[in-house]
Amino acid sequence: VFDSRHLDGRKLRIIDTPGFGDTRGLDQDDRNMEHILQYINNLTHLNAICFLLKPNSSRLNMFFRTCLIQLFSFLNPNARKNVLFCFSNSRSTFYTPGDTAPLLKKLLSSLSMDDIPFRKENTFCFDSESFRYLVAQQNGIVFNELDKGEYEISWKNSVKEANRFITYILSKV
Repeated sequence: VFDSRHLDGRKLRIIDTPGFGDTRGLDQDDRNMEHILQYINNLTHLNAICFLLKPNSSRLNMFFRTCLIQLFSFLNPNARKNVLFCFSNSRSTFYTPGDTAPLLKKLLSSLSMDDIPFRKENTFCFDSESFRYLVAQQNGIVFNELDKGEYEISWKNSVKEANRFITYILSKV
């Protein structure tokens, strides 16, 4: 739960769930989905459903497709307008959805989920590299000025995206 002046006194609760395509197999994916649905069914409202993806996927696997279908079959159709796409490790694609974007558009279209928007407004690109840099620096690891500058740029981009992410969610409340 995030409680901040930035939120005008409101609280923002982010619920992290297990990912799709669990290494333990489809049965574990089914259990994970069941737990997710049980939890969100107890909520009075859901302002956003975030899918965390990598921007350099050459294909979206069957697990993702199956879980997407299953999730939206249990949710109110209005929930589709609350979908956000978040891309991690996006420095390598210049903070864009990269090769994953056309695959995701094609998948949504093939599933007749054209009502799920996939636009700049609901797409966010982050990179954790700068966070790793801060942790390394706290542990006494020294970096040259060029690397330090790259990490600072990564940090600024990710902070900008994080703020845009929070602002977007709060605008939907």
